[in-house]
Amino acid sequence: MVGSGEDGFRSTLRSAALLILAASVLGRFLGLARDLAVAYYFGAGADTDAFFLANRLPTLVSVSIAGALTASLIPVFTQRYAVGRREEAWRLTVSMFNITGLALLAFTAVSVVAAPWLVPLIGPGFDAPTTERAIYLFRILMPLIVFAGLSGLATGMLNSMRRFGLPAVSTSLGTLVTLFILLASARAWGLTGLAVATTAGAAACLLVLVPQLAKSGLPYRATIAWRDPGLRQVGGMIWPILLGSGVGAASTFADQVLGSFLEPGSISALSFSEKLFHLPLGLLVAAVAVPLFPLLSEHVAKDEPELLKTHLGFSLRIIAFMLIPASLGLIVLRTPVISLLFEHGEFTSEDTARTAWALLFYSMGLFPYAGRDILTRVFYAYHDTRTPIRISVGAVVLNVGASIVLMRFLGVGGLALGTTIAFSANFLVLLYLLRRKIGPLGIGVLMRAFGRIVAASLVMSAAVWAIDRGLAGTVAPSDLGLAIRVGAAVAGGVVVYAAAAAVGRLPEISELKEMLMTMRKRRGEQPGLGPVE
Repeated sequence: MVGSGEDGFRSTLRSAALLILAASVLGRFLGLARDLAVAYYFGAGADTDAFFLANRLPTLVSVSIAGALTASLIPVFTQRYAVGRREEAWRLTVSMFNITGLALLAFTAVSVVAAPWLVPLIGPGFDAPTTERAIYLFRILMPLIVFAGLSGLATGMLNSMRRFGLPAVSTSLGTLVTLFILLASARAWGLTGLAVATTAGAAACLLVLVPQLAKSGLPYRATIAWRDPGLRQVGGMIWPILLGSGVGAASTFADQVLGSFLEPGSISALSFSEKLFHLPLGLLVAAVAVPLFPLLSEHVAKDEPELLKTHLGFSLRIIAFMLIPASLGLIVLRTPVISLLFEHGEFTSEDTARTAWALLFYSMGLFPYAGRDILTRVFYAYHDTRTPIRISVGAVVLNVGASIVLMRFLGVGGLALGTTIAFSANFLVLLYLLRRKIGPLGIGVLMRAFGRIVAASLVMSAAVWAIDRGLAGTVAPSDLGLAIRVGAAVAGGVVVYAAAAAVGRLPEISELKEMLMTMRKRRGEQPGLGPVE
């Protein structure tokens, strides 16, 4: 029988998940509205290729830095904060803020100056006008690294104190600022307005977190406590994580390099399909993954390996229950969804076909992508940053090699399939190594659960296909007709999946329902840690 530790974990996860889910839904819909505006005003051609390429480096660098700061700071911060050493935790965080801000400012300045040499490295197949456009946009976008990196650090610290709501909402505010400026400037400024809007959105995301930091009792000081041993701990962890993130980013850059040699619009197709790929990840997985890492770190700090295994298995099952049907649903409905969302204004039917082709292969990697991130967090909780890096290096080599071969036969779809193959291999190897590290993980139980989930998902996908095909021949080929097709297919798929899960007696359906419908404060809080906010 599961003890109070299990009850406490699920209570915390439910409360945090509901907060993050609500914020994620808002953020994803705002992000989708932004993407719709980009597609409407600019389409998916050479100019948007220039923007997406220019945006790739600052985005990947900021995401990598934010992730590395979070992964390295949370275990050390939690170790101090959970046992009442709050002043030391604050001092460490202030020092990290100052070091990070200075480093990112310097990196941004160097990158802006070096733009004429950097941009052609990641888009060597572009012609001269497209390259020049990308360099110009790159210089506008680079400052977002500073804002996004510091936002990631603030988010990690607040999550450690179980304050999940505002960090999740801050992303929505940033997206809203981006959307507002884009709509106001698209006609007059073109892609320049989009670049300015993107950078301004990143700044707004950071600014909204500042009052929450002050409320948490963090006194800012313009100093760096160089002798704090916590800095050495974080530093010892962050460099391997940054290296691993850089290795992972190499795969994306490889796609940019290879995509620049394909027909114009290929990089844009990859970018739009990638955004749809990340939509279910942001809506469904963030609600589980964000609060999971601090809780796993607590189990490691308190030497509770069995609880860690139990909660890891629970998280993987819940994610599989959500993402496997989402993956199959995206595969079946990819073309009507893209047509409904993007095929307006400058976005043509040819752009739809190219984007749908890439999304077909991206969709296959939804669960491996999420599972890889969950397993990586377990290694980070154990302060083991080297193992995920070594696996990432191998995955990058596999990704690049597979993409080079597959793009010759599948075009832009080959690049997406190469990425999915790499995600899957990375996940499986991490799972094997984690079992060697901490002992049996209940793989048999997980595989039986996955088998039932796949069976229910296949029944669902057959129903979705039948509904979509049936309506395709009866409703008008208009926006309203597409909306009816997609809406009816999605609604029918949800009903059929729920019914199949009930018939198959999948426990995940009741666990997920409880997680999403129940919000209550955690009882019996851990020492030094407050309730979820």
